[in-house]
Amino acid sequence: MVSTETASGQLALAIAAQDKASFDNFWTGSNTELVKALQAMTGVEGARVTYLYGPPGAGKSHLLFATLRMAERGKQPGSFQPLSNPHVSAEMLEMVDPAQLVCLDDVHLWSGDAVKERALFALFERIKHAGGRLLVTAAQPPEKSGFGLRDLVSRLSSGLIYPLHELNDTQMLAALSLRAEQRGLSVTTDVFKYLLSRMSRDTTAIFGVLDDIDRASLAEQRRVTIPFIQQLLKRAEDEPN
Repeated sequence: MVSTETASGQLALAIAAQDKASFDNFWTGSNTELVKALQAMTGVEGARVTYLYGPPGAGKSHLLFATLRMAERGKQPGSFQPLSNPHVSAEMLEMVDPAQLVCLDDVHLWSGDAVKERALFALFERIKHAGGRLLVTAAQPPEKSGFGLRDLVSRLSSGLIYPLHELNDTQMLAALSLRAEQRGLSVTTDVFKYLLSRMSRDTTAIFGVLDDIDRASLAEQRRVTIPFIQQLLKRAEDEPN
């Protein structure tokens, strides 16, 4: 079972937000080698350390949860630590089972803090000696993430390192079509193109809007058309912050 290794209920909410993340609903695009490496990590032949980096919204957390879910199906326990969450402390890392698949999200956010960097280094050493595995996500590769502890940079660089390539427009359209199909939502390509022309390429935000469209379409019993999308976007803009 995936564990948050914490008493804080807020971390459980992070998992709930990704409860549908899987490799099946991730459009691979130019990331085929990366996806295969993560899937292999849940078996006996996978890498012991994998470091995944890319811009916000590219799908790093999705892939982390997809890996955890596949490992769980194979009866391999895993733990998840979102380092962007202020409730996750250096002391909490001491409670992580180093024999598991340990997933650290947004590890770069702990750079520059000597106590946290030492905690990360100590966790790495425990995982190494216990035979566990470590999956890390970050914004930049290890040497560019701002870590002051050189031994930590060395350890994070010791395994597989993959950039997560953002989807181009064609791939994004395919990814949206796949997500809509899995939700049973009928949307034309023209509607998706209109949506993409008015949003960033942040996949998390775009898929979130798709979820909102699905709910609104069901609630109002309306087809998903460009005028309907225009109304929803206008409605969102008019809502008070």
